[in-house]
Amino acid sequence: MALFTFILLLILVLMNHWMENESYPHWFLQYDEVFHPKVNADVIILGASHATHGINPKYLESDHLKIYNFSLNGASPSFNLKWYKKIFRPYYRRPSHVIYGVHWVMFDSRFLKRQFEQDSKYFPLRFFIREMGDLKTLGSLLLNRFAFIRERKQLVPRLVHLFEIRDREVFPRSGYYRGFIPFETRRSLEKEVMNPKIEDSQLRAFEKLLDEFERDGVKIIFVQVPVYRYGFESATLSENIRLLRRIAEKRGIPFLDYEMERSSPINTDATLFSDSAHLNGRGSEAFSKLLKRDLDPLLN
Repeated sequence: MALFTFILLLILVLMNHWMENESYPHWFLQYDEVFHPKVNADVIILGASHATHGINPKYLESDHLKIYNFSLNGASPSFNLKWYKKIFRPYYRRPSHVIYGVHWVMFDSRFLKRQFEQDSKYFPLRFFIREMGDLKTLGSLLLNRFAFIRERKQLVPRLVHLFEIRDREVFPRSGYYRGFIPFETRRSLEKEVMNPKIEDSQLRAFEKLLDEFERDGVKIIFVQVPVYRYGFESATLSENIRLLRRIAEKRGIPFLDYEMERSSPINTDATLFSDSAHLNGRGSEAFSKLLKRDLDPLLN
């Protein structure tokens, strides 16, 4: 019996170690920078996956300006509000600016599903133990701490991938730079019909987050990363962008909109996109260089 228990525990430890291998290698590095700062950025980038894979700080920085991309795939306004108050503000230096990657689907949690507790594996032990005091989220916090539980639905796909021949990484680590990582895949660019909702809870969380930035004296810049022009059909796209523009005007926030107002040849070049919503490596380089030109007067 003792031998069986030992073998079972050994299998669980080995499985946990194997499943800890990151599908998204940039997430650990982003959390490590917050809790153990090395870059100590002057400017930070927030948003979801379109910003993670679309805005490369390497092309925005200058000799006197360090930039870090803290955007996280699937991060909604409610996620970013909790992340900013619980993690960023207590552990990181106050930046001069935040570049927020806004998007016309950002207020619909069907598309942005990331939950704060799901990132518990990245929390240092002391912070993790402190978070265990919230009984409402304790179960999720514990389940997501251990890979063999958290990634249980990925067990079969990962076993299948072991026998696949892949010619390149989806998120090539060689292209990683200060929170940014390229997204290299080739999904369908056929037109999708999307009509995202504006959820009151997400809109309120976004307004509260903007209040937090303003209270801390952090200047805000909205940036809408390009999506593939022929990739979406939506009755709400223009309406949602107008909402973002009203928020920006009300608060005096610069809004660099590369979806409509500042659209460029990038928006119609299918070779620059991994899918309809995400730039690939070449696309992010082209866009980041374009963005630098418009950002420089606002940051300096």
